[in-house]
Parts: sequence; structure tokens; C-alpha cells
Amino acid sequence: VRSVEESHEFVDYCLNKNMPLKLLGEGTNIVLTRDIKGGVLKVSIPGKNINNNEVDLGAGENWNETVLWSLENQLFGLENLSLIPGTVGAAPVQNIGAYGEEISSKLVSLEAINIKTNELISMTNKECKFSYRESIFKKKDDLMITSIKLKLSKEPKVNTSYKSLKNYLIKDDINPDHATPYQVCRAVTSIRNQILPDFKVEPNVGSFFKNLILDEKAFDKLKKENIDLPHFKNTKDLTYKVPVAFLIEKAGWKGKKQGNVRVSEKHALVLIADKGSNSEQLIRLFSDIAKDIYEKTQVELEVEPKIF
Repeated sequence: VRSVEESHEFVDYCLNKNMPLKLLGEGTNIVLTRDIKGGVLKVSIPGKNINNNEVDLGAGENWNETVLWSLENQLFGLENLSLIPGTVGAAPVQNIGAYGEEISSKLVSLEAINIKTNELISMTNKECKFSYRESIFKKKDDLMITSIKLKLSKEPKVNTSYKSLKNYLIKDDINPDHATPYQVCRAVTSIRNQILPDFKVEPNVGSFFKNLILDEKAFDKLKKENIDLPHFKNTKDLTYKVPVAFLIEKAGWKGKKQGNVRVSEKHALVLIADKGSNSEQLIRLFSDIAKDIYEKTQVELEVEPKIF
């Protein structure tokens, strides 16, 4: 669908037929384990409008193209989220984040259709109930985002606090404290291209597991067993973010293959489905990884993509 009106029409059709309805953006963060019964609504609503430092975006716009467009219009704040695949409408669902930034820090409000009632509603940032890679939209799959409003900055201030981003800039002879948004965008794009396989060449959904968010007690326990454990401390809520890729790689899974699915040699969080693979093989692989990590650390891994 390319408009709110078309969306209402298809939702109404499904409701009248008592037909289940699934929502789809670009499909870059879903795993299909079976045929989908009922209707599938692919959200392709376009639109990019600027009002001072706020932008209204149609849910069907490509996310990375939107980041580049914002920079072209000298609106800053999205550069750390460069090259994340998917659509604008899918971004709040996952509360996409990378290199120290999340979309929740920029989102003012959004509009969505309740596909159970066909009602168009407006939601504030608070009502979206954002947390790390979470939102109300992941818990309730009856809300279809049609547009979002972001508040960006006309001042070229950047966030280079993330260690790997800072190190990349320094290596490129750029002072992180004086980097421009354009330099950050190029750096993030280059880093992602280096560490993440191209999903168009090696089919994958990006990070398959969420990083850990631990309280101090759980972190201390894990740290005691892993002296070299990398982490990022959140001074606001005193939690620790721990990269799951470290645990998976340490457990020997990086590059490992089962049937026609494998763990990427570039990044231990990425599972690749080679030719001849199927959902059973993929489920077995990520289940085996999660079981092994739990046995070694007593930490439960959480899957990031949506599994149908």
C-alpha cells in the first residue's frame, strides 16, 4: 500500500473476510518458518517533509536513504544509524540503534492504524514504550505504523562515544571531538560494511541475538568468569551492556556451520542461510548456540528478529 487510504481499504477487506493480517516492511528482520495464512500488507507509504528541524516521514521510505537525505538537508542526528537495512516504519518497532544512538532519542510521535479496528491513532514517544531493541509494537502486532515525526538538529553535533567508532575515526586521522556528521556517516558505513556480510549476497537478518543488558550483580558474576569481558556502563540506570558476540565467539561458534546454515566469520551475531537451507536448520543452529551459552554462563540469549 502507498497511502493511508489504501491501508484502510485493505485492513477493512481483511476484517470483513475475518482474515488474519501480517505487516511487512522490507522483510530484512524477519524469519519465515512457515507459509503465512491470510493477508500480508506491505507498507510502502512514501513521504519526506521538513518543518524547521522536524521531519515527517512515510513508513515506506528506505531507512538508509532517509539518513542520507537528512544529511543532504543539513539536519543532523541520524548519522550513527547509517546503513541499517529496512524501512522508516520498521525502525521504531525494533527501536533501531547503533554506535551509541537509538531512534527513540529522536522520535517525537508517530501515526499508526490499529488493524483490529481500522482506526488511525497518534502516539507520543512515551506511549511507544521504548527500551533496548524493544517497543510496544513488538509486544502488540496489531499496530501498523504509517508515518513518524523526528526531531533532528541544525547544529552539527555528533556522538562519537562508541569505542569502535572513535577508534575508526582516530585511525582515519579524524579527531573524534571535532568530527562532522558526514565523517561519522562515512565511518559508520565503512565499519558496517567491514564487519557485517551483505544480506543481498549472504542471506541474513543482521544481528540474530540482542546484546545483554545486565544489572550490577549479574554483570559482576559474568565478569568474574570472563576477565576480559567487554562492556559499556550506563551511568543513568547503572546497567551494563555486554556484546553477545564476545560470548558466542569465545564459545567457538564463529564460522561454525551446521547443514546449510552457519555463523558468519565476520561477525558472531550474524547467522547466514546458504543455498539449500531451511528454517529447521536455522532454528536448530540458533537454539544450539543459545543452549551452549546458557550452559557456559547461565545467561539466556534473546533473539532479535521477528520469527513467523
